[in-house]
Amino acid sequence: MGNTVIYQVQDRIATITLNRPDALNSINRELRADLADALERFDQDNEAWVGIITGAGRAFCAGRDLKERTEDNAAGRQARGMDSMSPDTLFMWSPPRKPLIAAINGYALAGGWCVAQMCDLRIASESAMLGITEARVGLIPPFAVQLSRIIPETAVMELVLTAEPIPARRVLEMGFLNKVVPAAKVMDESRAMAQTVLRNAPLSIRAFKELVARCRSLPEQEAVAATEEVYDRLLLSQDSKEGPLAFAEKRPPRWRAV
Repeated sequence: MGNTVIYQVQDRIATITLNRPDALNSINRELRADLADALERFDQDNEAWVGIITGAGRAFCAGRDLKERTEDNAAGRQARGMDSMSPDTLFMWSPPRKPLIAAINGYALAGGWCVAQMCDLRIASESAMLGITEARVGLIPPFAVQLSRIIPETAVMELVLTAEPIPARRVLEMGFLNKVVPAAKVMDESRAMAQTVLRNAPLSIRAFKELVARCRSLPEQEAVAATEEVYDRLLLSQDSKEGPLAFAEKRPPRWRAV
C-alpha cells in the first residue's frame, strides 16, 4: 500500500483515509490500488472489526482523476470498463465482509459517491456536497445502476440526469445518508456509530452483510435457503453461545469473532 491511502487501527476500529488532499482525493491508478489493498488488509486484520473511510483535507473524494484520464487519452491509452487495474473499471473495489462506515467530510462526487455507496452506513458533514456527476464529462456512473436498491429510482434519475452536486441534507432526505452532522463532528459521530456496532457480535454483523449481498438477486425460495445456510453456520460459532450465556449471567458478552 502506497501513500495515497492511510490505514490505522485503534480500539478495533480501522480508519482508512484517502490521502490526496491537493487533488481532492480524486481516484488515480495509485489511489485505486492503495484503497483495494487497504480494504483487503481490513478484511484480514483480526484487530479491526469495524472500518471508517474518510478523506484528508476538504473533500471525501471528488471522483476520477480527470487529469490522469486526459493524459491517458493524449497517449492513446483506451479506457475500458472491465480493466481491473484501471480507475475506469465498472467495479473498482469489492466491499469488505466487515461493516464499513463512510465519514463524508466534504465533496463526494462521481467515484466519490461510489466509495460512499460501497459502505454500509454513511455520516456526512452538513456542508458536504454529493453528486453523481459523470454525465458532465461524457461518462456514465456504472455503480448507479444498483443504487435503486438503496434509494428510490426517481432520486437516482434526478442525481444522474441533472449531474448536479446537492447538499447533504437533500441526500439525507433521499435515504442515502444515515446522519448529517456539523463538520467538526463527522469523525466523532462516525467513531460513536462504530463503537455502537462493536457492542454487537461481529460474526452476526458479517453474516447479515453476506446475506444482503447474496440475496439481492435471488428468488424468495433461494433467499430462504441461503439464510438457513448462513444462520446454521453462525450457530456453530462460539460467539453464538456466548451471547445467550452472557444474557443469562447478566453481564456484557465477551465477543471473540470465533
